Amino acid sequence: MDVRLAFLAQDKLYLKCDDQPPRLIESPFAQSVIDRGVRDRQRNEWKQQNAAGFAPMMWGARRADPTARRIAMTGLAAGPAPHEISYCITIDNVGGIFVYDTRENQERRLLHRNGFRAADLSRNASNGMLALSLKMDDWSANLATLEASGRGVRELTEGDSIDQAPAWVPGDENALVFQSAGIGRDHLGHVAETGPFAIQKLDTKSGEMTTLLEDTGTDYLLPKWAADGSLYFIQRPYQPSAGRLHPGKLVLDIVLFPYRLLRAIIAFLNFFSLMFSRKPLLTAGGPPKEPIQQREMMLWGKFIDADKVMKAARDGQAPALVPPSWKLTRKTPDGQMNTLATGVLSFDLLRDGGVIYTNGSSVFRTKPGAEPEKICEGKMIEHVVALG
Repeated sequence: MDVRLAFLAQDKLYLKCDDQPPRLIESPFAQSVIDRGVRDRQRNEWKQQNAAGFAPMMWGARRADPTARRIAMTGLAAGPAPHEISYCITIDNVGGIFVYDTRENQERRLLHRNGFRAADLSRNASNGMLALSLKMDDWSANLATLEASGRGVRELTEGDSIDQAPAWVPGDENALVFQSAGIGRDHLGHVAETGPFAIQKLDTKSGEMTTLLEDTGTDYLLPKWAADGSLYFIQRPYQPSAGRLHPGKLVLDIVLFPYRLLRAIIAFLNFFSLMFSRKPLLTAGGPPKEPIQQREMMLWGKFIDADKVMKAARDGQAPALVPPSWKLTRKTPDGQMNTLATGVLSFDLLRDGGVIYTNGSSVFRTKPGAEPEKICEGKMIEHVVALG
């Protein structure tokens, strides 16, 4: 099996080479931030202990650790060389773009600045130019480009929309395809709804934009243009977050209201009993259990409960984290639409005409005229990229 790929899972980067198991790639920059936070926490530990007051103890509040940092990998692309990987890192409100040499195990920083929240990297194979999505403070997202050297950030789109997942068009250094959804806001300016994702094509030189796929009932995601002119993408049913009022659920809420109110009152009194007497009012549940760590992920505006999916799966299986309605589709130059796989949340194109894709638990490879082949497994895989 001659394939090299990288994937993101639970904010971590993994490299998969041929028949070797996936290898965790650790960013020296991210590790330095973690180490600095540990040193700061140890240095300020006596202050945190002396700052414990009556109110936090009474209400059971946990003081946030000011030195804690949330480190996330938010973008992934092939590097300038076959043995290199490009990726985005976001640490709180600070972001950067880095290149990792998998042979020398060395990291090179291209860009690092405050307020830079980049995602969805794509590298132009001909000139090394990077395309990315920039997250804004108002929850919108714009497309931008970056020179191969890490200089010259140039925003390409603007407006009240979410522009994501840019991908370069082979053979045209100025063309990008990407997904875009409009934002609807309430009278206070808060996001009330997002429209369905459409696929757009952008000329980065002239700014001309063309709609390739759009439907009021469908989300079109992660577009990629193949060398033969075919367009690959994921399609899923569009579901507005602010749906209509369901009469059956309304009746159920009315019937269960007294029970839910009583449960809330008992839980409130039980909390105070634990605070002052350290004895619970409720003992029917047995001894206290360790809290279960929930595994969850947000994919293109949809919440995915990975724990629920894993529990529903049979032992020994690697279930899809998204439903079969998430379809990997190919549109040929003559307009024909073919479904290649179902339950797909990320994919990339191979030079031999095949595709690698993931259902969130496994990575598969397809070859023209052959059945999909499982390459490896992982937990909560969010993004997969072909290398080399």
